[in-house]
Amino acid sequence: MSSSAIPVRLNLVLLLLALRLWLVELVAVPLAVAWFHPAYGLLLVAAVLLIPLRWQLLHEAVHGLLLPSARYNRLAGRLLGISLGIPFEVWRQAHHLHHRYSRSAACRVEVYEPGEEAGWLRRLYLWLRLCGVAYLMALAGSLLLLFCPASGRWRWLAGRAPLFPLLQRRLWRSRQRHGARLDALLAWLLPGLSLLIYGANDWMLWLALLARALLISLTDHACFAGQPLGDARRAANLALPRWLGLCLLNSHLRGVHHLWPQLCWQALPQRFVSARLQWDGRFAQAICLRQWRVMPATGLPVIPRRKAGTGIMPADSITPS
Repeated sequence: MSSSAIPVRLNLVLLLLALRLWLVELVAVPLAVAWFHPAYGLLLVAAVLLIPLRWQLLHEAVHGLLLPSARYNRLAGRLLGISLGIPFEVWRQAHHLHHRYSRSAACRVEVYEPGEEAGWLRRLYLWLRLCGVAYLMALAGSLLLLFCPASGRWRWLAGRAPLFPLLQRRLWRSRQRHGARLDALLAWLLPGLSLLIYGANDWMLWLALLARALLISLTDHACFAGQPLGDARRAANLALPRWLGLCLLNSHLRGVHHLWPQLCWQALPQRFVSARLQWDGRFAQAICLRQWRVMPATGLPVIPRRKAGTGIMPADSITPS
């Protein structure tokens, strides 16, 4: 994809907005609350409501589509990752595995195998994930990946997260591993220092962090729930008012993105129309209802491998390490 297709100016404006919200969250609000009035804590509501936008900006950076310069794209991605608590390189490697293994046995959180796992246990796991645990698992997983090499050999962990050992091998081969460690330390240190500034009002930041975990966990799985198995390129395109879709960087068109991961967020609606794709339901319905249902593996269609293809992302959609 040519860099001219990336909406550079708009992405820069959104990036500056995201970073400013981060500073508001960590510095401006606690100082305003301490010096003026606790009501300034309501500014955190704006920071929380725009968490999905910040998350999707990180997603664009992971695909090398936020800024045309690879160097500045990575720098922006690292800043966004630190602001969201997850090192950029960890999320980049994990996301590329997601594009390779989505809807396989290793990456289908709402599906269970009858006779091997109880349906109620999978339901409990799914509900916990959607209520914020998915994000918390990503936080804990990034620390294990970067600071505990032995975790890749833990059988119980590999049994519950089959992609974890593979992700760790990829990460430890990456030249960006040491930078990712620094990012992880900053991602934990900066909120910790901010809590000291909040003082007795630290509960405000804790609530904002919990809301971040909930919003990211709720929105990240909606486009994959109930999709056919066996094809990593399958995801749903969910109907959403255009203005709201723009606020989410068109992340409701995940089906288009998985078919053409080299397209920037602004090009997704046009490709949806030109490819004559159909809506797979409504975004709100998927968020509130569909993604909360567990299903047996026998209850979903399976796309044969010869039709599904490899599921591997095109080379030009993977940024160099």
